[in-house]
Amino acid sequence: MHGLLGDLRYSLRALAKNRGFAAVAVLTLALGIGANTAVYSITDQILLRVLPVQRPSELVVLRMPGPKRGRVDSDIDDGAQSFSYPFYRDLQESAACFSGLLARYPIPLSVAGGGQTERAAGELVSGNYFEVLGVRPALGRLLTQEDDAAPGGSAVAVLSHGYWTRRFGASSAALNQSLVVNGHTLTVIGVASAGFGGVQLGQTPDLFIPIRMKAQMTPNWDGMDHRNDYWLEMIGRLRTGVSRAAAEASLSPVVAPLLERDLAELTGVSAQIRDRFLAKRILLVPGARGRQVLQADARDGLLLLSLLVVLVLLIACANVAGLLLARGVARRREIALRLALGARRGHLLRQLMTESLLLGLAGGVAGLLIAAWCIDAILATFPQNQGMDGLNADLDPRLLAFNFGLALLTSLAFGLIPALRATRPDLVTALKEQGAGTGTGIGQVRLRKGLVVAQIAVTTILLITAGLFTLNLRQLELVDLGIRADHLLSFSVDPQLSGYSPNRTSALLDQVRADLASLPGVTSASAAQIAVLAGNDESANVTIEGFAAQGDDDPHPDKNSVGPRYFATLGIPLLSGREIAESDTSASPKVALINATLARKYFAGRNPLGMHFAFGSGTNVKPDIEIVGVVKDSKHGSVRQEDRPFVYLPYSQNPRLGEATFYLRSTQPPEALAASAREVVRRRDADLPVYGVKTLVRRRDESLYNERMLMGMSIGFGLLAALLAAIGLYGVMAYTVARRTPEIGIRMALGASLGSVRGLVLREAMTLAAIGLAIGIPAALAAGRLARSLLYGVEPGDPRLVAAAGLLLIGVMLAAAYLPARRATKVDPVVALRSE
Repeated sequence: MHGLLGDLRYSLRALAKNRGFAAVAVLTLALGIGANTAVYSITDQILLRVLPVQRPSELVVLRMPGPKRGRVDSDIDDGAQSFSYPFYRDLQESAACFSGLLARYPIPLSVAGGGQTERAAGELVSGNYFEVLGVRPALGRLLTQEDDAAPGGSAVAVLSHGYWTRRFGASSAALNQSLVVNGHTLTVIGVASAGFGGVQLGQTPDLFIPIRMKAQMTPNWDGMDHRNDYWLEMIGRLRTGVSRAAAEASLSPVVAPLLERDLAELTGVSAQIRDRFLAKRILLVPGARGRQVLQADARDGLLLLSLLVVLVLLIACANVAGLLLARGVARRREIALRLALGARRGHLLRQLMTESLLLGLAGGVAGLLIAAWCIDAILATFPQNQGMDGLNADLDPRLLAFNFGLALLTSLAFGLIPALRATRPDLVTALKEQGAGTGTGIGQVRLRKGLVVAQIAVTTILLITAGLFTLNLRQLELVDLGIRADHLLSFSVDPQLSGYSPNRTSALLDQVRADLASLPGVTSASAAQIAVLAGNDESANVTIEGFAAQGDDDPHPDKNSVGPRYFATLGIPLLSGREIAESDTSASPKVALINATLARKYFAGRNPLGMHFAFGSGTNVKPDIEIVGVVKDSKHGSVRQEDRPFVYLPYSQNPRLGEATFYLRSTQPPEALAASAREVVRRRDADLPVYGVKTLVRRRDESLYNERMLMGMSIGFGLLAALLAAIGLYGVMAYTVARRTPEIGIRMALGASLGSVRGLVLREAMTLAAIGLAIGIPAALAAGRLARSLLYGVEPGDPRLVAAAGLLLIGVMLAAAYLPARRATKVDPVVALRSE
């Protein structure tokens, strides 16, 4: 112990005498470790962290791929994870492989209480929700089966711990308080435990409400009794000792009769569709991390960023290793003298490794500060209301362990080889040395140059990858949305949460739309039930006049309910027919517009205008909705979304109209209309909250957040790597100039020009850069092929990227080598020759 303390004191004194070296080494490590810790924190929260529930490994998410007949409300997996409530109840009663099976469905809420009204996130949950998960209350009690026993349920609610803290200041007085939620009075019976934020990352409920309160919470849509209304999600807990494979096998005979019941509500289904419908099977997905919706979009990008940031850390380690090699050369005479005086090599090695360890730990502490700043910066860029709630910048114990484990590992990795080399000097040669730059073996030089070549190669990979994601975002921003996004403001309201019936909602939308159209500078205004580029879709199967489904080609288009002048306002071209008109009311014949994809797919060789279709299927379904127009394809859910069949209906003819998003096209900057738009709604209903006020350009940018984050972080990593590589090259070239001082002196004494001396140094630097590029470019192209799934309209081998990255890197390397080259021209031949 005494020896270790002595080594520690000696190392601290040695580093204090070389503050410049220590500062550069610590900062280099801090940047590498801090970037890794920040990316690991985000990756851990999104991809790795399990639900804070009992035995999460027993949880499974249920999915059932295959055709669905009816209405589908889905956020992932093309509806495979959406089920009807009757199916859930039947499965819950008959599936013996589960010790519990819960159901949930997220909904928006309008909460009034304590003299204030606010919009909140809610979740309708089955009565066994908390029991299945094993979540305990922080206050009061949680929901039970009795709270969810009958239609209408119990008028109770459980608060999330975060909402309890924000809204009630974590006061126990919140218990038994009454809240008016979506127009119905609910009593607070408890608070969920701290840390539990639901079963789906990105959706953090404020209130948990019995699922059999659905008719009260979504007044314009019940859906509890219809077997062809797919909207809720299920998570099960496997019985002890039951594997997923065994559970799936046991579910097959249970599901078959349930599908027969579903099919019994459908008529006129073809034999082929019937067979496919009955062949569906339930598959079980590991549920320890909950429903993987946000993860599905973010997984590939985060894994790639994790790989890129590891490369940055490798460059940082190589840089510090180069610094330690140079420091070892400078201390050759000191170490040789200590060995000659009887110091043991093991003791010197331990002392040098102690210095490396101190640098690593100092880099780890500084890296924590950088990581905290980076995490805050990343989270601050997350768009609101985009399914990314629940992420935080807290550094939990696992993250701290990761950070300092990384610091320990890197300090050992970058310090070992320099320490081994420094403690194996040629004693005679080292003791004769008069300068730090002489007498160094060729192996030492080659190692340092090899480290620089490796840094340049890795930097090449990072720069080309950054270029790929920059071009990728540019391509997505240039995608034809089928919409003119400029000068377009959008905002949303949800009248159903304030007790509006569909007819009252339709009337309100008409009034607000007319008021908005009369605002100064507004050229057009309209509304739609589902906002574009917000990641939301609704679909249903249809029966089309004169079309017989063949094979898997079962018409199941997306749909939206829109108002008059919707297409003119959004700039979606009308190809034929007419728009929705003011005369299309709930009392008039049903009409619709379709997009070009639907017309091309299901009306090939026929004019769709005047033709009819209907929602649903079977011989008893009579097409009664007349097609009055065809519009150009446009993006709806996201920019990347492929064109798909789409139906537009008048919102006045929607029997379940609840929420709406307004659109205003103006001649002035659309942001300037926000206050006026809010005032228009306030005049019609002062208690109706307005939310989601943003331009369509901003909506598009937010929908491309993942791509923008990939681009920004890859550019940051690339530039950081280039800076570190430049520092590494500068150190090697400065060392090379110092080592070759006698040679340069002789050359200048023999008449060499300043330009030739500068060229001597620069050529050596460019040789290293060329070797690094030759290694890095093929590696970058291979990495680009691995990232192909993240790219849109960009080829990994784009010569523009290779050329741009190469030129940038060569420019940075030239700048790094210029100062040593300039220093070489300042060598005094007399002084240089005397040093020999």
